[in-house]
Amino acid sequence: MSASAGGWLEDTSKVEKYTISDEDYNKRENTFRKYKEEKLREDPTWSVQKEMAMRRGEEYVPPAPKVEDPEYMVEEASSISVGDRCQTYPGEKRGEVKFVGKIDGLPAGWWVGVQLDEPMGRNDGTVKGVRVFECPPKYGLFLRPDRVTTGAFPVIDEFASDDEI
Repeated sequence: MSASAGGWLEDTSKVEKYTISDEDYNKRENTFRKYKEEKLREDPTWSVQKEMAMRRGEEYVPPAPKVEDPEYMVEEASSISVGDRCQTYPGEKRGEVKFVGKIDGLPAGWWVGVQLDEPMGRNDGTVKGVRVFECPPKYGLFLRPDRVTTGAFPVIDEFASDDEI
């Protein structure tokens, strides 16, 4: 009989996993748990991300605190209107604003939905299966208002030339 018969090589749920009690694990030396406890005694703000940045020789920038304010970035959003031409940051992608407001399923606060000029987006104007605005797949992007600059950003013609013939 083959080990692959019945899915034994593909279905890992059929394989008995090694388990160890917390008590037995705590008796061991050189475990990640002990390493983590030691690091936290030395620096109460220690994290794996901070450690990896240090090892790469980079400055650690802690993640921004979770947004709880439902009116987060309302002032920035007030200067953006649906139909405005825009450019996103980072990446300097150009497009048209299709939505400005709050979105269920995303963190609290205000968001801007952009239909990009090129298929460099992440979605088609939907968030977790809910349609927020219409656009082709890969043309939609949702950003915080501070990541969108509105103004005279015409569609870039990739075939245009500055050289006269």
